[in-house]
Amino acid sequence: MSSDDALLLVGWLEDEVPLAHILLALERAATARRRTPSRIPLRLGHARRHLGRPTRGLFSKQSPPASGEPCFAPVVRALRAHPERDLVQRDLEATLLAIPGRDEAAVQQAIGVARRFFDARWAALTPAARAVRVAGAHDRLGDIVHLVDAATVAALAEEAARDALREGYPALTAATLWELVDGA
Repeated sequence: MSSDDALLLVGWLEDEVPLAHILLALERAATARRRTPSRIPLRLGHARRHLGRPTRGLFSKQSPPASGEPCFAPVVRALRAHPERDLVQRDLEATLLAIPGRDEAAVQQAIGVARRFFDARWAALTPAARAVRVAGAHDRLGDIVHLVDAATVAALAEEAARDALREGYPALTAATLWELVDGA
């Protein structure tokens, strides 16, 4: 983290910007970066323009869940259409439906559940399947592989492969989870 990023983060925290909003802004900045790749590393400054913007996730054009329905029921409905639905995903769905409330705590709990799901999904891949995903991600890194050391390239390729796995589940983004609470 650069000193500029550290000062920006300290300023946000002193202004009592919720950590969840900072993370959501970072997610949006990373999403924008994927659409327009750059050699400049992603920094907190890139998230500044996304901070405080209203959420627009997968369900932005749908009405919010009914008052008697669990908050994350639309996410579960979207997940049930996923072609690779298995026991791990069914457990995720049941856990999301059991999260009480429609507030920041519910979103934080749902984000934690989603993170554990993605870690389990990645761990469940065979070593060969993981290697194929990492090799594909390595190819998409482009010229950056010539600018950093081999360990950094390996870490970047694995993170890009994990990111591609997450993209297969658009209902499990922070923006989507937040919009279900903000719309309630």
